[in-house]
Amino acid sequence: MAYKLLTTNNPKTIKGFKKYNNILTAIMHLRPVSTRICPFQDIASCKTACLNTAGRGGIFKKGENTNRIQDARQRRTDMYLDDYDNFMELLHKEITRFINYCDNKDITPAFRLNGTSDIQWEHKLYKGKTMFEHFPDIQFYDYTKIPTRKVSHIKNYHLTWSYSEANTKYASLFDKIAYNIAVVFNGAFPIYFKGREVVNGDDTDLRFLDKGNVIVGLKAKGKARHDMSGFVIHVDKLRQRNKFFGLQ
Repeated sequence: MAYKLLTTNNPKTIKGFKKYNNILTAIMHLRPVSTRICPFQDIASCKTACLNTAGRGGIFKKGENTNRIQDARQRRTDMYLDDYDNFMELLHKEITRFINYCDNKDITPAFRLNGTSDIQWEHKLYKGKTMFEHFPDIQFYDYTKIPTRKVSHIKNYHLTWSYSEANTKYASLFDKIAYNIAVVFNGAFPIYFKGREVVNGDDTDLRFLDKGNVIVGLKAKGKARHDMSGFVIHVDKLRQRNKFFGLQ
């Protein structure tokens, strides 16, 4: 299958498919070039450690600051920003094609539209409806750093909030969030964080299968392992500030 916007070639979504056998995620990667794509990227200080430059997306030839993957993400981003109507039409077509493909293979489709972006799709319309309304029987899911998003009324859209301590006021907003929260840890996962059980989020990307009221632990990868902004939680420092801390 050749898609311009969606891909299934993501190691973590492939891992989820292998683990659960019949759920395959199509994911869309844009390039987080501005707050129009990731509104909280400055407040959360996640630009340096962003997954956009993880894996093959972060492999550049000497003296260059882009590559084939980044160029493709930039083209999608440009289309979204400059040709929104055609972008949404193409997205609708590709979602439909992927659903049909999965039906023929007896696979359950799922979609993650914010692979490397944080767009509020609950407000983005195509022919007067959101994609969730166009495909009410299909599961969509994402991570987000926008703590004010309200999507509990959208039954087929699951959000996991992404934590950061880079900004004290921003971090405090998460104390009021009842949804699951993803935290990037450098080091072995703690048993509890912020009073919630920590589960391993690296086993699969299928966040809508997680039980409720948990911290989704993610291991720092690539540049994130060296991040000191507060976006990544360093376990050794966490142990120093919390004597009741245990490791799993």
